[in-house]
Amino acid sequence: MNLERLALNSLGWLVLSGLLASPVLAELSLPEINSIARQTTVLIAPGLTPELREEIEENRNNPVAANKEGVWNPGSGVIIAKDGNEYYVLTVAHNFPQRHLNQDVPFGIRTSDREIHVVTQINDRRGCPLKGNGIPAALVRFGCRSRTQGVRGIDIAIVSFESDKNYAVASLGDASRVQQGDIVYVSGWPDPEKELDPTTGRCRGRVARRQRRLAWGEVEGKLNPDPQNLGYSIFYTDNTRAGMSGGPVFDNRGRVIGNHGIGSSTKARCGSNPQIESLAESETGTTPENIPLNFNSLSRWFSGSQQVNQAVSLLKQIGLKLPFKLDPPDDRMIRNGMRNQEIRAIAQTSGKIEFDARSDGFEDPNDVVEDIYKLYEFGLPSQIRDIPSGGCGSLLLGDREEECGF
Repeated sequence: MNLERLALNSLGWLVLSGLLASPVLAELSLPEINSIARQTTVLIAPGLTPELREEIEENRNNPVAANKEGVWNPGSGVIIAKDGNEYYVLTVAHNFPQRHLNQDVPFGIRTSDREIHVVTQINDRRGCPLKGNGIPAALVRFGCRSRTQGVRGIDIAIVSFESDKNYAVASLGDASRVQQGDIVYVSGWPDPEKELDPTTGRCRGRVARRQRRLAWGEVEGKLNPDPQNLGYSIFYTDNTRAGMSGGPVFDNRGRVIGNHGIGSSTKARCGSNPQIESLAESETGTTPENIPLNFNSLSRWFSGSQQVNQAVSLLKQIGLKLPFKLDPPDDRMIRNGMRNQEIRAIAQTSGKIEFDARSDGFEDPNDVVEDIYKLYEFGLPSQIRDIPSGGCGSLLLGDREEECGF
């Protein structure tokens, strides 16, 4: 037992108290898990300052630069604690590029009631790579993302916002109990602009409408958390999409066991050539069925997540003690999230049926942002006119896709 405790401590893990002695809980249905996800998943993005708007336009036809430099990268997160009027969101550090922090760009957190909570005190003055303790800020990072060095440290962050409204808080599970073959569920806000159009093979261009996705798949591998791997340690079938980074990973009882952060490197995306990567991998004879259980192989073929145990342990190490919810998800909360929310068994554009357990994901028709660009203006001045003056691809000009060749 002493050796086991020593090993766990050396890895920075924390077995959440009370869960080991809890009774066996019944698995939740897909609509029930989606109800929890809908109420606790948030959308996170920098506010659209005039400078950032201009940069988006300059890089709209340069997806490689846009992706690498982090021009504008909406991400996801999950509410995991409430202390008074302060809510705490678990997400990934790479949703907060250092350049935006240095410029004191405000961030917006969109909650389930469609409200945007603007967070202005976001810069912790720690730089990237992280140095010192910085200054108090709404953002607590254990890793960072810079233009020149990419993501460094452990890719976990906590961002807080204030509200006198009563938002649902997700229950935390025990990631150490997750086993290979278990089904996990990932909730987040995809960013279609970072994807290839399957019909044209080109980048999609400007897409203002966003829709939250719930994806699910089997756990394919599990490693010990290691800072050299940015902390990623749970790997599952890759049914996620770009933009879902930071979103919650639920077990089959609706408890958060991690936060999603990486998709497989073989996935088609803007500015990449996955065909070449797949070919190189196939020439070695390696397939998803026989890959070795190491980070490089697992991250090539599967999505990856942090472990919530590690996040809680890191927070305690810096003295941030939050009132986490360790009880099972509340039945009343689940029912409230399903009230007046029609679950339609209709075919999606992919031909798959919503909430068909044989499928791999579902775009929630009840959780939609019609225009993410307008949503993230929140009072910031605009230097781009809302009239047709910039041609195809211009922001907020309403160009028809067929006319612009997208």
